[in-house]
Amino acid sequence: MSIPYTKASEISAELFARMQGITVANGAETDTGLRVYRGRRNVDETQVPCAVVIEGNDTPRDRPGRLPAVSITQRFVLAAYVPCDADNPNDAAHAAVRDIKRAIFKDGGSWGNKVSRVSYQGRDIGPRAVGRPIVFVTVDIDVDYVEDLTNP
Repeated sequence: MSIPYTKASEISAELFARMQGITVANGAETDTGLRVYRGRRNVDETQVPCAVVIEGNDTPRDRPGRLPAVSITQRFVLAAYVPCDADNPNDAAHAAVRDIKRAIFKDGGSWGNKVSRVSYQGRDIGPRAVGRPIVFVTVDIDVDYVEDLTNP
């Protein structure tokens, strides 16, 4: 039986590892996982293909009678920068989105009971900069888990 995650840092590390697995050698459509960054906001052409794990806001909910444990929903944005055909950038974008979804949900919506739930919250294909053969995508997920506030 797996040990449940109780810290945002554990969930971030899990996402980082899953994103690193997105390579053509591992059966993915893109090599997004060749470089994975934690929170990096600026990426230049020399770093593409790559992925970024961005930690968003968390939403705590008290668990009546259970403090100091609190239920948390943590938003994560999983971004990918991939090379594309300048005339058809969405083709590469859709491949990157599929790869991210497969990596995150490959073993269901609770990562083998390590978290309460992982839920898909949508995706976005960013506008491609004129003249740059790179497309940017994001996949948003929420991860529900219980945090022990005495050991965050």
